[in-house]
Amino acid sequence: MLEYGQRTKPLPRGTGHHVLRRIIPLFGPYRWAMLGAGLFIAVNGLTVSAMPLFTKYVLDVAIPTKNFPLAAYIMLGFVAAMAARVVTWYIAQSSLLYIRERIIYQLRCSVFAHLQELCLRFHHRYNAGYLYDRTLGNASVAVGTFLSLLFNTLVLYSCQIVFAVLICLRLHAGMTAYVLGISAGYVFINRYYGGRIRELTMAFNKQTNEFAGQIIDLLRGVKTIKAFAMEQRVVNEFDTQLWPLQLRSLDVNKVTMRLGLSTESLGFFIQASIVVVGAYLAIPGHIKLGTMVAFISYQQMIIGMISALASVAGAYGAAQAGLEQMYEVIDEHPTVVDKPGAAMPPTVQGEIAFTEVRFSYDGSPVLNGISLQVPAGQSVALVGPSGGGKTTLTNLLIRFYDPDHGTITLDGRNIRELPLRAYRGLFGVVLQDPFLFNDTILNNLLAVKPEATEEELRAALERAQAWEFVVGLKGGWHFKVGEGGGQLSGGQRQRIALARCFLTNPRIMVLDEATSALDTQSERLVQQALQEIMQDRTVFVIAHRLSTVRNVDRILVVQQGRIVQDGSYETLCQTPGLFRDLHLASLQAGVEETVGTES
Repeated sequence: MLEYGQRTKPLPRGTGHHVLRRIIPLFGPYRWAMLGAGLFIAVNGLTVSAMPLFTKYVLDVAIPTKNFPLAAYIMLGFVAAMAARVVTWYIAQSSLLYIRERIIYQLRCSVFAHLQELCLRFHHRYNAGYLYDRTLGNASVAVGTFLSLLFNTLVLYSCQIVFAVLICLRLHAGMTAYVLGISAGYVFINRYYGGRIRELTMAFNKQTNEFAGQIIDLLRGVKTIKAFAMEQRVVNEFDTQLWPLQLRSLDVNKVTMRLGLSTESLGFFIQASIVVVGAYLAIPGHIKLGTMVAFISYQQMIIGMISALASVAGAYGAAQAGLEQMYEVIDEHPTVVDKPGAAMPPTVQGEIAFTEVRFSYDGSPVLNGISLQVPAGQSVALVGPSGGGKTTLTNLLIRFYDPDHGTITLDGRNIRELPLRAYRGLFGVVLQDPFLFNDTILNNLLAVKPEATEEELRAALERAQAWEFVVGLKGGWHFKVGEGGGQLSGGQRQRIALARCFLTNPRIMVLDEATSALDTQSERLVQQALQEIMQDRTVFVIAHRLSTVRNVDRILVVQQGRIVQDGSYETLCQTPGLFRDLHLASLQAGVEETVGTES
C-alpha cells in the first residue's frame, strides 16, 4: 500500500504518445484488487441484464396461466437481483475509487519529484502557473477522468452489452443482427468527432495554461500594478486575452454537443425501427408479447450503453490531451545529474577553482573563459556592471547549471564527480531578494535543518538580529509569513534568510548583497555576525556596496564575462581600472556605496 509521504518509483518513460500504454504499468500493484472489482462489475452487469427477463416471464407465463404466486416469486427474484446489483456496485466502486485515488496520488508525487530534478533552465522556460496546470492541476484531473471512464464506463457497460447481446440472440437472432448492424453508425460518429475533440481540447488546455501563468504573474505583481495606477489597463488586457479562451471553450463544447446529438438521433431511429419490426413479428404470433417487450427493453439498454460509450470519445479525448501534456513534462530530462559512482571526499576544505569556464544562455555567451583559484577559507567579492556574469558564476559554482566548457573543482575534484545533493549541502545561500515559504517562521528555519534544536534556532535568529522582532510578532516564530514572506518587511525577510543560513553552518557561503534591505544599525550588527561566521569559510559575495566589500580578502571585477581586475580593496582603489572608476564616481556623488549593479 502506498502511504502518505512514501517516495514513489519513477514514472514510465517512452517515445510513444499512447497514454493508455504508458499508464498501464501503474496498475500493476493493484491487479488483484482490479480483478476482484472486475468480477463484481461482471456480476453487476449480469443482474442488470437480467431485469427485462422478469417482465418477459410475467407477461408470457404468469399472466396467461393466471398464476399469481408465480408472478410473486418472479417479483421476489427481481428484488433479489436489485439487491445484488446494489451490493456488487458498492463493492466494485469502493475498490475502483481506492485504486483511482492511489494512482492519482502516485502520479502527483512522481511528477512533483520529477519537477524538482529538472534544472533551472527548464523552470525559467515556463512559469509556475503553466507548470502547475500541466502537471498537478488539469492533468491530474484528466487522470481521474481517464480512470473513471476506463472503469465506471468502459468495463461496466461492456459487460452489460455482452450479456444483453447474448440474451437478445436467444430471444431473436435476426432482430439482434439487424440492430447491431445499424449500431455500427456509432463507430463512424465516434471516430469522426473523437479526434476533433481531442485536437480542440489540447489547443484549449495549452491556451488555458498560458493564461493561468499570466494571471498568477498579475496577482503577484499587484503592488506594482497599484503603484503605477495600471489597474484599468490590466483589466482591459485580461478581457482581451480571456475572450479568445472563451471562444476556444465554445468550440470544444459545440463539437461535444454535436457528438451527443448525432448519437442520440441515431438511437431514436434504431428504437423506432425496433418497434416497427417487433410489431410486424408479434401480430402474426411469431414472437410473444413478453418477448417483444423484453427485446425492446434490451435494445434500449444496448442503445443507451452504446450512447454512453459514445460519449466516452469526447471525455477520453479531453483526458488524453491533459495526459499527453503531463507526459511532455515527464519526458523532459534533467541536464544537471549525478555521475555514476559519485561520492563525497571524507573531508572538505573548500578550495574552489575555475578553469577556462565558458557558459551561455540560449546561445548568448555570458562567461568567456573564466579561470579562478580561491583558496579554502578566503572571502571573495564579485563586483562589476550589470550583466557581467557575477550571478552566473555563482550559479555554476552551486551547480544550478553545468558549464558549456571548462571545469570547476572543489579541493581538486571536478564538482560533476560529487553527488549533487551532498555537494549543495555544503553551501549557505542568501539572496538579495530572499524567498520564504508561505509558512511559519519556525518551519522556514526547519526547512533547511529539520533536526535543529530550539537553542540552535534561537541562536541563529539572534545572530541574524532577528530574535527581537520575531518575539514581538503575534505567535512569535509560529507567525505565518504569507506568500513569499509578504507579511514581513524586506529587512525582516532578509534577517530570516540570514538566520536560515547561519543555522546550516555551511562550509561555503554565497551572499548576494545579503544586508541590502537592513537599516544601518541592523546592518552593522549583522555584518559583525557575518564576519564571525565567515571565518575559516570560503565565501563568495556578490557586492553592490562598498560596505560589503571593504572587509573581504579579495575583490574580483567581472565585466562582459571575464575577470578584468583581481586584488584587495586597497590595491584596486589605487590601481587604474573599472573598480577605481566606480569608487571615485561614488565619492564624487557623495555616496560611498555603489560599486556595481546587479547582474
